[in-house]
Amino acid sequence: MKRWIVILFAGILFNGTGVVQASPTSSYNQFMQSLDSIVGTTMPVLDEQQIAARSPALSIGQSGQSAQLLAVASGMLGQPVVWGGASPAQGFDCSGLVQYVYRQAGINLPRTADLQFLVGRTVSPASLLPGDLVYFTTYEPGASHVGIYIGRDKFIHTSFSKGVVAIGDMNDPYFVQRYYGAKRVL
Repeated sequence: MKRWIVILFAGILFNGTGVVQASPTSSYNQFMQSLDSIVGTTMPVLDEQQIAARSPALSIGQSGQSAQLLAVASGMLGQPVVWGGASPAQGFDCSGLVQYVYRQAGINLPRTADLQFLVGRTVSPASLLPGDLVYFTTYEPGASHVGIYIGRDKFIHTSFSKGVVAIGDMNDPYFVQRYYGAKRVL
């Protein structure tokens, strides 16, 4: 249902050419007619991976290595979350995802979030750049969950609540209360 509403809203705003259209203002009937014409057309449906790949936050001011990390991480969206998993074939846990993504860029990291937190230099939340690692205290004290920052207060991580690799929000109250720190490895 949510996807249908987003598609419908996008169809109202954009006429397929990328030009913003104003909604009809003269009457309710004109508005309903424009909705009927949109519903009858085929609208592209984007998944989280495609949205992340098109996000300007993923392509502005990044090193080649950072862009490579983000491309690999975005490619893992939707992969299953499995405790102890460290590959697309197995599924991922948080540190397994980070270790796998960084290894694809030629960077070897330790296997667990707490040990990964010991690598790199500390970064303040205001100075985060795409490719930085963000850490949270979840099931045990210290760095027990890690994700890859993608910009605009978003990060890619393993979401146990969704059961897949997903995009998280740094402003989500769950993550705000559990924020532990950030590191820059690149």
